[in-house]
Amino acid sequence: MKRWMRHALPATIAFCLITLGAASAQEREDRTLLPWAAMRAIINETSGERALHHVLELTPYPRVRPRSEYEGHFRESAAMADFAREYGYSSVEIESFPSGGRLWQPTQGELWMVEPEERKLYDIYDVAISLAPNSESGDVTAEVVDVGAGARGEDFAGKDVAGKIILGSSGTNTLQRLGVFERGAAGVVGYNSLRADSYPDQILSQSIANAPEGRKTGFGWAIAPRVAREISGILARGQRVVLRSVVKAETFPGELEVVHATIKGDGSTNQDIMISAHLYEGYIKQGANDDTSGCAMTLEMGRAYIRLVKEGKLPPPKRTIHFLWVPEISGTNAWLNKHEDIRKRLIADLNFDMEGIRLSTSGSHWVLHRTPDTFPTYLNDVGASVMEFVAELNRERVRYRANGYRFTLPVVAPNGSQDPFYIKIDKHYGASDHVTYMQHGIPSLMFITWPDMWYHSSHDTPDKLDSTMLKRAAVVGTGAMSVLASASDEMALRVAGESLSRGAERMGEAHRKGTAYLADATTGPALMTAYKEARNAIRHQAEVETAVVKSAAVLFDNPVEGEKKLAGLAALVAARAAALQNEASAFYRLRAEQMKVAASEPAETVEEKEAAQLVVQRVGGAGRGGGRAAGSANLSAGDQASLRKLPQHMGAELNILLGRQKSVMEIRDFLSGEFEPLPLTDLMEYIRVQEKLGSVNVSRKQ
Repeated sequence: MKRWMRHALPATIAFCLITLGAASAQEREDRTLLPWAAMRAIINETSGERALHHVLELTPYPRVRPRSEYEGHFRESAAMADFAREYGYSSVEIESFPSGGRLWQPTQGELWMVEPEERKLYDIYDVAISLAPNSESGDVTAEVVDVGAGARGEDFAGKDVAGKIILGSSGTNTLQRLGVFERGAAGVVGYNSLRADSYPDQILSQSIANAPEGRKTGFGWAIAPRVAREISGILARGQRVVLRSVVKAETFPGELEVVHATIKGDGSTNQDIMISAHLYEGYIKQGANDDTSGCAMTLEMGRAYIRLVKEGKLPPPKRTIHFLWVPEISGTNAWLNKHEDIRKRLIADLNFDMEGIRLSTSGSHWVLHRTPDTFPTYLNDVGASVMEFVAELNRERVRYRANGYRFTLPVVAPNGSQDPFYIKIDKHYGASDHVTYMQHGIPSLMFITWPDMWYHSSHDTPDKLDSTMLKRAAVVGTGAMSVLASASDEMALRVAGESLSRGAERMGEAHRKGTAYLADATTGPALMTAYKEARNAIRHQAEVETAVVKSAAVLFDNPVEGEKKLAGLAALVAARAAALQNEASAFYRLRAEQMKVAASEPAETVEEKEAAQLVVQRVGGAGRGGGRAAGSANLSAGDQASLRKLPQHMGAELNILLGRQKSVMEIRDFLSGEFEPLPLTDLMEYIRVQEKLGSVNVSRKQ
């Protein structure tokens, strides 16, 4: 070796090591609730590949279940329990709860075209969800009648469908009701689709109902838009289409099978936490992403956490961690109702629903859905802190390119994508198990990938999943879980500080929203209304953030003392709100001056005074807020139009508010503060129609 090479080589190696070290060093602004060492340990241990392997064990492909699963444990339950025992969970059990009705399972299902040519269109062993659950056993050959959408009685006008097979673009359940029950059709073929043009071969999971007494159930097939268009085209040319449906099915006693596992706490507290995901949406539909991915990923969270605690890289849990893998919503509700002792100890739930698809191929984000404003909690900020930390580490930031053209700390799986981590913190959305926990008084977050181009369809298969996405979800979940499981006074105060500072951001967002209302106003009266809305938005958010800071008291060793310690922080929210209100008033005066109108303080209107005196209360479980209550089909056109005046995204919150004996004005202000201004007249019309339907009572304050 030449002399210069002997001196140059060590220098080159040293430079490479320095460069590599700089590239993987943390940036000072990258911080979350756990120390960097703990987060690095979680990143190194959690495995997206293991989570993906779990999926392949649970849902290798959509399949026809054998009788043995109904007579013993379902495949997914047994696999989850076996893995949890192998990984060292403290306890593992499979529990069964009775469910209404019976479970339906086909053993044969074939749909044939008989005319104009003989061709098998579908077989349940090819596409398991093509046959609608509850279809009657039988061998039926009949002519097809195209009813277009088939969603209204008018679609059937002048068409003789008795004894025939209906083809329509509506859901099979709707086609069955209008065609089979009301008009005597033999069965239905539906091609309802979420994305018929983008995915013409995709079949949406659907079902049909059991027949009312004295009528036949018939059968239902869900077919792809491409096949439906072919059949419709043949009929449009004046040719006959004859189909043959062959169904053999049996039923079993109704059952909700739940897998429950724990990681035991140290016994120093009577509090527990929950990690949840749904293993089933019925037993016919099986979805690799929805939601086998959530179950597989949370199983991996537990495995990684157990090992890291044993190695001393994470603090041991104070609180017992429960893992619940269930039939969606119904299984959660049944389990919580049975285990009231555990339910009372739960202080938080992290719910994972659809965690695994590759985000870039589905145009998706990984979304954290916050709790609604009716349920203010520190938990939102725990989830957001860890989620945003991992996302920032996994995008290339040009201002840090001196450290290399790369992610700051890659969280990627060996066989997964190298995509950036696309995330979104969003407002509350229901329709998963997190809602059930909140109905039981337990704060709960939902983590979900959306959109999912293969949601509830024949294409929800393991090939769409990304082990990198599963790893990142597991890292976020394990980080948040560790915070909740081991939090004592020091972490509790840290969480409270996180909520206080993030609350300041949310109050700023409310202020910005209100300022925009003022800027958008074009007339004097509109400016006055905008000023009211701006003040309401700030006031509403301040009330929410005060409750959020106080909620962190539950993490202190002594929650009662914790609440006293946090009282001072909560009081600061009011001071911040007063400052923001002053800013809104100053902007209002400037805008009024610009528009050459008077900047007088708004007075309460006659309508507002009346609304403040009217208290609304929901009647039983009827008239769920935001929905079309039972009997609404018999309302006048005007009343039905009034029901539609409530924006759909406000419905869940309205339903909760209706159970709190609030005035109409309080409800309007709450919804307008959380979302966007809701005209009082629209809300009043909506409530009066609900009152007419018997869904709510409206009374005057005493």
